Amino acid sequence: MKTKKLKLKRWASTIIYLSIIAIVFISMVFISNQLEQKYGDRVNLSYIFKELINDDVPVINYSNNEIIKPFDKENVNIDINYYDKDTDSSSQEKSLILYENTYMPNTGILYSSEEEFNVLATLDGKITKISKDDLLGNVIEITHSSNLVTTYYSVDNIIVTEGQTIAAGEVIATSGKNNISSTSDNMMLFEVSLNGTNINPENYYKTSLEDLNK
Repeated sequence: MKTKKLKLKRWASTIIYLSIIAIVFISMVFISNQLEQKYGDRVNLSYIFKELINDDVPVINYSNNEIIKPFDKENVNIDINYYDKDTDSSSQEKSLILYENTYMPNTGILYSSEEEFNVLATLDGKITKISKDDLLGNVIEITHSSNLVTTYYSVDNIIVTEGQTIAAGEVIATSGKNNISSTSDNMMLFEVSLNGTNINPENYYKTSLEDLNK
């Protein structure tokens, strides 16, 4: 005996199909309204596809048009300068760090002072990393744009948190100890990375914002 296959009538299939479309549409409208109430104008494609966007990179809209130095005292001196491969051999020798009988080129500037000094953000940005290094002590990383990152080593009394937006000139920590160089208890190693390459901080202070954004 053959069994008959049950088939929905054409009108019933159409009603089910339209019902599914209506349910999907109503759900989308409801979700959209809920997002708009919570986030306002932020509801857009960039929010929907937020996984494709790096929220750690702040928008380049600097409130301060001048890059400042990362300290607030005049008696802060350069202990070990930035190692520049294009300078003379005498300057290069003074820019080497000696640790456990090994010389290493200094990729930033190591500052020191006889007294404690405040460590400042040199430009508007976002605190993207706070960590601790066995040799260099506490580390703070600030991302200023997609191509500019500054890093502060050997700092103490950190008063900022990861994810915090920071303005140029704001205090982020104080000077601290450095296990590589023990010439002072108040030190800070400052590095600047532009387009993925470390540059001389002394040149960075003199750079215009237009050049940094290129």
